[in-house]
Amino acid sequence: MDLIGRIRSAESGDVIRLLSDTDQSLTDVPEWAEEAGNELLAVEEIDDHNAFYVEKA
Repeated sequence: MDLIGRIRSAESGDVIRLLSDTDQSLTDVPEWAEEAGNELLAVEEIDDHNAFYVEKA
């Protein structure tokens, strides 16, 4: 997952934006963020994709 790689290289407090066009991400990203201890700040539905904003703990 691209998000995991970006989060690993980010500093605490950084916000990562992930764009996805798969519906499965609507459940996978929030579950992963919670399990990993990061915070899902927002999800935006934009045309044919979703934008997830995750803050690194």
